[in-house]
Amino acid sequence: MILSDREIWMEIQSGRLKFEPAIAQEQVSPSAVDLRLSNQFTVLKKAPEGAKVIIDLAKNPDVEQIVAQYGKPVTVASETGAFEIAPGDFVLAYVMESIELPNYLAARVEGRSSLARLGISVHQTAPTVHATWQGQLRLEISNVGPFTIALRPGQSICQLILERLGTPSQSTLTSRWQGPLASPRQERRLARGPWQCGRCGGPRLPVAPFVIPGQSDTTAFP
Repeated sequence: MILSDREIWMEIQSGRLKFEPAIAQEQVSPSAVDLRLSNQFTVLKKAPEGAKVIIDLAKNPDVEQIVAQYGKPVTVASETGAFEIAPGDFVLAYVMESIELPNYLAARVEGRSSLARLGISVHQTAPTVHATWQGQLRLEISNVGPFTIALRPGQSICQLILERLGTPSQSTLTSRWQGPLASPRQERRLARGPWQCGRCGGPRLPVAPFVIPGQSDTTAFP
């Protein structure tokens, strides 16, 4: 089940879903969170003319080592700078926000239509963000359009769509989330999330009212 904006804010204010720096109200759409581009890029070096570089993951599966070997880090001035990606080019780039997902929420990264219509894609068949992920997402950005596009730090670059798992994950991506397995009752409660009714599975009023940032009134489900 995809989380709505109200569920996203509830998870954030419960402390289970974390963004650092904190996201602003305008970053949350009805069913996604806009993530911003950082100023850290990595350009993969092209082979010299006439040369051929073969990457064989069967012999060396360490992709990060390969990227470090053939990549050139580029830092763009956060205030005034831009990274120009030419037609046919490919670059790795981090998003600005660091994310922590609980063991009952997964996510996927999708591009923005405004950039897609100019030929910019933000991932190469790798949109999945697993439950218990923590850290900055690294995008695989390519330009298949006819224009050179300026990418500026701080601009909205992609959307994070959050989804609730049927049951909390048993395995974890990092040791921080290791711990004793939940009981069946705890698993059902965590899979529902803190704002779902245990009887019908529908939304229920939070124990304490929550406030959407920028609004003075408390918000509750109808």
